[in-house]
Amino acid sequence: MNLRKQWLRACLVAALSCAALPQVAVAAELDAQRQAMMVSMFKDDAVLTEQMHREFWAGLKDTDSESAKASMDRLSAALKNSIEFERATVVSYKASIKQRKPVIDPSYELALKVRLEMIRARNMPADAVLAKDKAFRESLVPVSKGKSFDVQGTKIVMNEQVIDKALKSIEASYARLERLLNPVWTPAPAK
Repeated sequence: MNLRKQWLRACLVAALSCAALPQVAVAAELDAQRQAMMVSMFKDDAVLTEQMHREFWAGLKDTDSESAKASMDRLSAALKNSIEFERATVVSYKASIKQRKPVIDPSYELALKVRLEMIRARNMPADAVLAKDKAFRESLVPVSKGKSFDVQGTKIVMNEQVIDKALKSIEASYARLERLLNPVWTPAPAK
């Protein structure tokens, strides 16, 4: 799942750039330690502990202020969009395999629209997102035929087992991030 980790790291960078954080909160939300902690939530074997949660929120001043809440809401929305974008990509691959033709899940179009709106709200160029969208759409043809496609020089073959594992991992990442970005500690639900 090295490809997934690269994709999620790229999504995290994009999400952080889309978050439109006010300058007061930028230093706190974007420091290297917090970024590393957020990225670690994407690992397949990641576990969010109460101590990690405390460390993430330590030093964030006035988390109850409207500005801090709005800032974290934007960051959370951007990260959730990144995960939804990935989930929608994988769901589209799964549908393409089942139907043996390129299929784009409606959730992909919605996630793309939201991502583009976030980028445009910050007056940033959308070129990178549009290039990834084009590559995704082109990859649907070989995926639907059970053939490999190229991602950054690596040949990838999608199958149901890879997709199901990716979906499970995406859902777990989403749950961990949601818990991490909530200033109130919530233990993981029992399995």
